[in-house]
Amino acid sequence: MEQRISMTTLAVPDVAQARRFFEEGLGWKVNAAPSPDVVFFQVIGGVFALYSREALEREIGRDVTKDTTGAITLAWNARSEQEVDAIFQKAVSAGADPVKHPEKAFWGGYSSYVGVPGGHLLEIAHNPFWKIEADGAVTLPPAQ
Repeated sequence: MEQRISMTTLAVPDVAQARRFFEEGLGWKVNAAPSPDVVFFQVIGGVFALYSREALEREIGRDVTKDTTGAITLAWNARSEQEVDAIFQKAVSAGADPVKHPEKAFWGGYSSYVGVPGGHLLEIAHNPFWKIEADGAVTLPPAQ
């Protein structure tokens, strides 16, 4: 198996609301929306999807937790601390809940968190140790 993740999917109670946040609020472009239950965005290196929690439960045949602030977060890396501040404000203006305002992080970067519609956490951070390529792809430093 190749070391990659092809798609990240958020199970949300209201796909239309979450879609508006990413599409209208943050300016992302939808690549496909084959039904009211699912929306796909092309992102660098893969696909990001919003999927109805109800539809996911039907698909897998079991309940899906409604706890969205568990052990998984999404992260968006900025090229500077100023960009973190700007995107944090943009996200809040678009309807995200401010969870942690931008601040210096213990690990040497600059980090913030918002709750996106549906309750999942999105970290908006600048990591000075990671390189962000011109196309937005993140390159990790060599293992030490």
